[in-house]
Amino acid sequence: MSVNIPSKIKPAMVIAIDLLVNDPEAKITDVADKAGVTRATVHNWLKDPEFVEVFYQKYMVVFGSRLPTVLNSMVREAEAGNVQAGRLVLEHSGKLIKRVEVNNHQSPFEKFLNSQASDMEEVEVLEADYEDIEVLPQRPVIPEKPPTKKELSSQQKKVDRKNEKRREARRWRQRAKAVGIGKPKMGRQTPAQRKAWQEQIIKREKALNIAF
Repeated sequence: MSVNIPSKIKPAMVIAIDLLVNDPEAKITDVADKAGVTRATVHNWLKDPEFVEVFYQKYMVVFGSRLPTVLNSMVREAEAGNVQAGRLVLEHSGKLIKRVEVNNHQSPFEKFLNSQASDMEEVEVLEADYEDIEVLPQRPVIPEKPPTKKELSSQQKKVDRKNEKRREARRWRQRAKAVGIGKPKMGRQTPAQRKAWQEQIIKREKALNIAF
């Protein structure tokens, strides 16, 4: 069996291939030194598809040339009573054919692999079903607008009115204390109750000749 060497394969590459084929345990450093290149170059060659193809073809030629020697050794072992060697020789020559009932006689490991395969098929179906689902986009975050001058003015007026009511209520409490009238009952008063309480204060102020 001849090996076709492409024009891209340089002589240094051929040397490296021969070394790797004849000595599979050779170190890359030794191969690079004998081929006259760097280790990085040999590593790059091993990634080149054309280099790997020639490497493979060369290896098969060498393997084929060694096969008869291996078979002869097996035959001698078989003749010496090595049953395993005899089976291998017969299988290689086609005299012994293994018949395995795959469906009826599965090992525990094969059953485990089949169960895992069925589970993976179910997972793939589920993933395929979810591929068409569209994820809703996130709601955009809209920044709050700063209040306008009109809104600020309105808010300030509310605050001023609230503060004025508090000051007025404090003045009425001071006037009630000055004339000896107690504070109104706890809780929210109706306008009529508040008015009656204030009139009582005013009447006591007149009686005591106190002016506010």
